[in-house]
Amino acid sequence: MVAPPVTGPSSHVRVVDDDIAGRPRPDDMVRLSAPLDRELTAELDGAVETAGVGVEELLLAAMGRAIARTIGVGVVTVGGLTTVGPIRLCCATERELDADGLVADVRRALTVSSHSAVTSAEVVFSFLAMPPDPSLGSLQVVDGPALGVLAFWCGEVIQMDWWYDMRRLDLCTVEELAGQFRLGLIGLTSEVTPVEGAA
Repeated sequence: MVAPPVTGPSSHVRVVDDDIAGRPRPDDMVRLSAPLDRELTAELDGAVETAGVGVEELLLAAMGRAIARTIGVGVVTVGGLTTVGPIRLCCATERELDADGLVADVRRALTVSSHSAVTSAEVVFSFLAMPPDPSLGSLQVVDGPALGVLAFWCGEVIQMDWWYDMRRLDLCTVEELAGQFRLGLIGLTSEVTPVEGAA
């Protein structure tokens, strides 16, 4: 049974360690590289095939798990290159929402994002089919948020670039987010319910 969504507007999560005003400059953004290994990438592919979900949906759900475990349970506003508009991402541990419920909540958020009243994002997330232009560097995520995550195919694995504003987020927080993202993705790929008749 899928649990009900928990994306209430009163439980907003701020993805910052220090609240500093002003948009980050390109030099303020630092990159933490955390590629998924081949085994986890293969598990992600398997879950996409058997559960009938999208790669981006699972990655966003894992982001929700990571934020819940590292910063707190609630919702965070996420924008980026591959979403229709800023969405409200549910950040929940397994205690609040199981794998099917979290993925379903992400799918709902992506579906209704174009009708949402949300106008600004606190996290930038983009899933790309190929590596981004290296000449752009941090310019790809400099839009105000303290955290920007670029996920993209790099050979046979998915590369995760965690760009963060070093004025507002500590390295240890971003390292914990990246670690919890990996653990969350492992849990989601193993727990999401296969679609009947899927390979």
